[in-house]
Amino acid sequence: MTKTDVSLVYEVHGYHGQVSPFLRAGQGAEVYQFKLAIEGDSWANILWPWSRLFGYNQAFSNYIDKDVRFYINNVGWPGDTFENIIAKTFSSDPGQRDKGLRVPIQSGIFDFLILSGGGNDFLGGGELTKFLKPFVNDVSDPWDCLDNGKVDRIFSRIRTGYLRLIEAVNLWSPKTHIFVHGYDHAIPRAGGHWLGTPFSLRGYDPRLRICVDIVRALVDRMYETLYEIAADNGRVHVVNLRGCCNNNWHDELHPNASAARLVAQQFIVSMTGAPRAATSTESWFNLEGRQRMDADHIERLVELGSSRRSIADVHRRAAEYMHGTGSVFPRNACAATLSAFLQMAGIPVRTMTGAGRLAEQIERDRNWDRIPVGRQRPGDVGVTYDTMAPPGADHVYLVVGVQDADLMTIADNQAPRPHERYASGRGRTRTSYFLRAPGMRFFRDSDELEVVDYSAFPFEDEDTNRLSDPADGPLDRNWQGSPVIDDSAIEKIAQRVAEIMRERTRK
Repeated sequence: MTKTDVSLVYEVHGYHGQVSPFLRAGQGAEVYQFKLAIEGDSWANILWPWSRLFGYNQAFSNYIDKDVRFYINNVGWPGDTFENIIAKTFSSDPGQRDKGLRVPIQSGIFDFLILSGGGNDFLGGGELTKFLKPFVNDVSDPWDCLDNGKVDRIFSRIRTGYLRLIEAVNLWSPKTHIFVHGYDHAIPRAGGHWLGTPFSLRGYDPRLRICVDIVRALVDRMYETLYEIAADNGRVHVVNLRGCCNNNWHDELHPNASAARLVAQQFIVSMTGAPRAATSTESWFNLEGRQRMDADHIERLVELGSSRRSIADVHRRAAEYMHGTGSVFPRNACAATLSAFLQMAGIPVRTMTGAGRLAEQIERDRNWDRIPVGRQRPGDVGVTYDTMAPPGADHVYLVVGVQDADLMTIADNQAPRPHERYASGRGRTRTSYFLRAPGMRFFRDSDELEVVDYSAFPFEDEDTNRLSDPADGPLDRNWQGSPVIDDSAIEKIAQRVAEIMRERTRK
């Protein structure tokens, strides 16, 4: 198959608008409530139904296409890198340019644009081998397995490409809102074409936990990049798809039908701002509605964590949750405490006593966003990981105040009042990431927190009893530190100050 001006999946009408020949033939864009353009890779367009011959199911765009409110122009193409997308859009060759976004977006009719690009730049096509270091035993940090300089350059190129496209869309069609995503946490498979084989070539067993963690770290980095872009662009919206493909992968990189349907629903809800009529996926729409409301309760959540009296109420509830667990509050009660905080603030999470399970519930079921350390804000949830077995989150806490990029005021089970904690650890487990309710925009990412290096300063109290005191006697006037001011100098300073004061009085 080769790509031509007429997509294999769509008919062409008018200005090259594309509509599904199976559902929309003969109808113009004006009869639809929403007009949607899509550009991207195989997540956005899998060339259905022809791809069915190769065992693929429908992409999320095909499920959006089933919503009769949407007119869709999909110019995506399987395997496209972001460089391909940029080349199509800005090509000087009219034949190439017509295959990209330029013509449909310049028509000015589209309410929404979905950009699904970048995955082939850091995961697809064997790209992983270009920045994956050879395997080393007993390495637990995924970033130690990657050439960080090369990874930075890749995501810098992706960021530049997105910014260029966004700038062009804003110019060509100011009304169009842009929706982006960073994919999901893919699972490498032994012998897998995209992930398993590149891992094996570098000496890894794709079934190892570190391989899963490496892919997770890269996908999270993609989301961090997109959130940074969206923070400075009011018409750009990040749709968090992490968790949609949980145990629902067609292969290493592509969602199966169930997951693709869920991805479509995430986009539909994000674009329209309201759920559709009840369907077999009604529970997911209701879930999304709850997610959008979580941000409304953050102010109350911070209030609860800032008051000693309300913390006592939370602790009493958490103590009840610990009955029958084998532990007595406050021991091992961080998850029970955070569950109580969220519930009392009006966020209906399930009560959990495992920190890892609660963090997963908040991120996956409530769709909270991962925030990198150094960008935490009041109302975020801190998640720490212990490197010792068994792996998993070993503490969760509520951020109620931020002093700088490291020092915070938090509330948890470890004190009866708000207390200080360092994201870097300093005697406690280092914070791995933060979770934030979707829609929280109290601060722009450009308002960077001050970075303070505490490493040179002692954290624990120190024993000074064995230190020798300086020798008694007058100060050494030849000391090379701060100069000593003698009496005559002090008198001259006093006289000059008095003169200045008299001059000001006369004026």
